[in-house]
Amino acid sequence: MMHRRGFTLIELLVVIAIIAILAAILFPVFAQAREQARKTQCLSNGRQLGTAIMMYAQDYDEAIVGWFKIREYAGQPMWERFWIGMLNPYVKSEVTRPPAGQVYTPGGTPKGLYACPSWSLSNYLRGANMPDCYPGALDPYMPPTEIYSHYGMVFQMAQRGGAGTPQNPYYHYAGSFVYPPDRGGLTRYLAEIRRPGETILMGDGITFLDRGPTYVVISLGCESQFIHQEGSNFVFLDGHSKYIARNSERYLMTTTENNQTVYFMRYYTFSME
Repeated sequence: MMHRRGFTLIELLVVIAIIAILAAILFPVFAQAREQARKTQCLSNGRQLGTAIMMYAQDYDEAIVGWFKIREYAGQPMWERFWIGMLNPYVKSEVTRPPAGQVYTPGGTPKGLYACPSWSLSNYLRGANMPDCYPGALDPYMPPTEIYSHYGMVFQMAQRGGAGTPQNPYYHYAGSFVYPPDRGGLTRYLAEIRRPGETILMGDGITFLDRGPTYVVISLGCESQFIHQEGSNFVFLDGHSKYIARNSERYLMTTTENNQTVYFMRYYTFSME
């Protein structure tokens, strides 16, 4: 006669407990590996956009591509007026295109190189509302009507801001605004950048129309500090991209002015070294 012995209840519970322990150990590892792959894809997007920024500068007398430009014809799609439209001839990426005759498409989301696989609005707003960022600043523009990109670009600044202290360091964004000068237009050139390898032009952020849609909104910086776990990716004015942990606006450098030590944002002050 053949006798078959089954598992006892205790043995089954032990096996289940072992599987649960292994799952608890391995699942976070799998999640981290998945996020690492997404971060790498985002960095690759940044490198390609950085190359496009350099190609644009070569074609336009070393001018830095603008974050926004004046309307060129009636009914021009909004995405064409953002930096996306100015760089797209160099990357030929899929974009959020509205139907013919419409300026925007309610509910549209980024595509191609303009989409970050890790991006989420909740993580972005979490970063924006941190005490070391700008709590509540984006709230009036939420929810977005049309998100054109999960990346943002710094805007133009005629003069530097800040006070030069550790609490309020100097900052001077290197962006361009392709409008007539009498309407706030300002074009920056690569020759003006003191530290191109450390000066951010673009990075994890957001380019969108607000819920009106009344305003075009673009932002990056401390707002993106939780996009890739505890940091975010950025594109610099020598064309390379890299990951910066935590709040990118809190990395400071010092220099001497009028025999005094002053502080400035390392990655957001193109005119100081």
